[in-house]
Amino acid sequence: MLKEREGEAGFALVEEYRARTKALRAKDPRPVDFGPEGAALLARTEALSLDEARLVVRAFTAYFHLVNIAEERHRLRVLREREGHDAMVRESVAEAVAEAARAGAPAGRVRALLASLAVEPVFTAHPTEARRRTVLEKLRRLSHLTGALGEERLATRARARLLDAVREEITALWLTDEVHRLAPSVFDEVRNGLYYFEQSLWDVVPRLYRATEAALAESYPGETFTVPPFLRFGSWIGGDRDGNPHVTARVTEQTLLLHKDVALGLFEHDLDELQRHLSVSSDRSSAALAASLEEDAAAMPDVARSADGQFAAEPYRRKLAFMRTRLRAARRLHRVRMAQVRTAEPDADPEEDALEHAHRLWGSAIEAPYPGDHRVAYRSAAALRADLALMADSLRAEGASRLADGQLRDVLRRAEVFGFHLARLDLRQHSQVHERVVAEILRAAGVVEDYLSLDEGGRVAVLVRELTSPRPLVHSHTAYSPETAEALAVFDCARRLQVELGREACDVYIVSMTAGASDLLEPLLLAREAGLARLEGGEVRSALQVVPLFETIDDLNRCGDLMRGLFALPVYRRHLAAWDDLQQVMVGYSDSNKDGGFVTANWKLYEAQRALASACRDAGVRLFLFHGRGGAVGRGGGPTNRAILAQPRGTLAGRLRVTEQGEVAFARYGHQGIALRHLEQMTNAVLRASLTAEAVPDPEPAWVGAMTRLAEAAHEAYRRTIRDDPSLMAYFHQATPIGLVADLRIGSRPTRRKSGERLEDLRAIPWVFSWTQSRNGLPGWYGLGSAFEALRAVDGEAAVALLRRMTLDWPFFRSLLENAQMSLGRSDRAVARLYASLAEPDVGPRILAAMESEWDRTEAAILAVTGRTQILESSPVLLRSIRLRNPYVDPMSFVQVTLLRRWRSLPPDAPEREEVRRVLALTVNGVAAGLQNTG
Repeated sequence: MLKEREGEAGFALVEEYRARTKALRAKDPRPVDFGPEGAALLARTEALSLDEARLVVRAFTAYFHLVNIAEERHRLRVLREREGHDAMVRESVAEAVAEAARAGAPAGRVRALLASLAVEPVFTAHPTEARRRTVLEKLRRLSHLTGALGEERLATRARARLLDAVREEITALWLTDEVHRLAPSVFDEVRNGLYYFEQSLWDVVPRLYRATEAALAESYPGETFTVPPFLRFGSWIGGDRDGNPHVTARVTEQTLLLHKDVALGLFEHDLDELQRHLSVSSDRSSAALAASLEEDAAAMPDVARSADGQFAAEPYRRKLAFMRTRLRAARRLHRVRMAQVRTAEPDADPEEDALEHAHRLWGSAIEAPYPGDHRVAYRSAAALRADLALMADSLRAEGASRLADGQLRDVLRRAEVFGFHLARLDLRQHSQVHERVVAEILRAAGVVEDYLSLDEGGRVAVLVRELTSPRPLVHSHTAYSPETAEALAVFDCARRLQVELGREACDVYIVSMTAGASDLLEPLLLAREAGLARLEGGEVRSALQVVPLFETIDDLNRCGDLMRGLFALPVYRRHLAAWDDLQQVMVGYSDSNKDGGFVTANWKLYEAQRALASACRDAGVRLFLFHGRGGAVGRGGGPTNRAILAQPRGTLAGRLRVTEQGEVAFARYGHQGIALRHLEQMTNAVLRASLTAEAVPDPEPAWVGAMTRLAEAAHEAYRRTIRDDPSLMAYFHQATPIGLVADLRIGSRPTRRKSGERLEDLRAIPWVFSWTQSRNGLPGWYGLGSAFEALRAVDGEAAVALLRRMTLDWPFFRSLLENAQMSLGRSDRAVARLYASLAEPDVGPRILAAMESEWDRTEAAILAVTGRTQILESSPVLLRSIRLRNPYVDPMSFVQVTLLRRWRSLPPDAPEREEVRRVLALTVNGVAAGLQNTG
């Protein structure tokens, strides 16, 4: 393709770079410096024209796109081989259930766990996916084509046609713009998130439930189990307003309405397929089904006449004819409802008819509602489930259980898991917004003149008094500030959507930067004002879970005591009673790492979970932990199943929520086979940690003591070089592509919480993203070496022996070291030095020297504790992959460094500046594809 499109000269340029960067690593795959040859290549790169630089970057980016597809197909091939040869596939649901049975877990205990089991991946719009959806769709088509090429019995002509199709798709990929010309809107992000439901999860979810039921039958013969819809999905996309002014109450409403439109469309296809499938000629269907058909015929006589003539002896097809009519009526009404919301926007044409607007949105595909639609349309997913269950019961009654438990059961499972809302939409806002909003409301109501001046105790007293008072605080005639009016609109929107879609559509409200009990009572008060809660008098109800998010080191240290104080408030316990005493708590891995460093953040998160579990246990409250993990190790990344098994004992109890975002979401859910494997691994880990006691041992006191000392020493090293050195942020801005990352247009949310150049002002994603691009990886390892040396300086070789035993016997510590190795393995000192050359002479050498010293200490510490001779020695496949990839990532790093220097030297109004920026954006895509990680 390169020769076809770029000619021999273009192909030769790419080959030149491939040969030269491979030669740079021929003697040492992990050089400390590229030496004179590297300097010569840097000079060569500086001499490239912009078109030549673009060609080099695009060629290696495309190469990695294809390599990644090949590796994905290989993973799937290996999985199929294991399923064909192994009695039990590792990390599967079957393995977890079999292990529980072997350990003596009684069937009753398994049933009890299933009753409370909850596994919920939550998709976020955090901007770590640098590729456009158009590119992702082309890569998915290429994946399907290469999968077809793997068929053993493929005829010669068929293979030739497939290869032609592959070449065509690669050419289309080459001619497709890879970078975003405009930042995506929130709705672009919503549609990107829905892609995984439409293309993957809709088909995968029933397969996971089938695997679970089969595993239980195999390991517990003779026992009966009811597997509830334990696996569900959540989303922040369109609901996360923390720092994103583009996410308004109207956007949230439109997001959930779009969820429903997608769900109705998918169910419509399912019912069409079921009607073709259930061609059962029978006069033995159940009396309940017969009565249902009579009711349907009375409500829909036109459909009855058509169905009676077409399916006279086929009761299930007749029933599905009525069900399809109900569903299509619901979709017609819903699309007009969506159009009405759109036309209510401030910039919409007030004269435009809602149906005309709907036609403009969806084209001629939309039908006008029929006169009887309001009467017959499905009002809820529960009504659809009831009809599906009715048919299943009737089939079983006449001896056709195989049909009841086949395709029909899959559709019923989808109705249970996805409902009409598809995924729970979490709402999130920063605690300081609630403080200002509540202060204005209380002042306007004449309750407190200056709420913000009160201390924490004073705020809590005011909030408790108002929550237990029946008087309303918000009045329609009061003119509030735009911030307060918008905040009130969010809660009002949640109330309306719960009525329309069911409570579970949006019943979680997350409070970022929770630091006190008042931070949770404030949104609870706003929920009360919107009619979502009533906590006084005889009727106590609450329709919104208020979820604290602890994400700084100080907040993690205090979270246990904070929750104890909150549980001691009678009004809050009344709120929890409405949720069966279930308290969801979110812990943030990204900001805690940025705040305290890798080692300290990991340990404080571990301690916080133990403290939260203890506080909940003492108060008789059930804990539901929500893990805010990112893709990179510095943001809590790494294998999810390993992370689950490393959690403290007693913190899971069969319940897990975890964020999925950016390039990680595509890697895990973009392909059905990979998605099923990932969900099985996640469920496996939750089952093992909850059913098998020895899977999560309690740490010995000596281990806790050692880990506490390690965290303190690591924190000191991190603060000394990262937090407290004023030169560090200057180095960060000069020696990483942060300025470019902030301008990448890959997300609708700003890169900073507020303006400023401090570390505290910067969001965690661009912080990790930029270090990853420059191959430093600092957030995933910094401080570990200093911590080890401090412990060893006091305890000598006894410290090494203790840490070795901790590595062998403590999943948490083993995971810590494995993640640090993963981050160090992907880091590269020679490339990091290239980026360091961009820093000013009075900053660069000193900061780089401090980082490299810690780099040396950390590698030495890991090797001493693990007894290995090189980093990632125990992960040979990953080590080999990194070494094979590095020479192909290097050309893009060389181009990025040279163009960063050129871009920064150009005046703001230089015509060339935008073109340089676009090629730089291509380098970000390419490096991310090569590393298979951004942030």
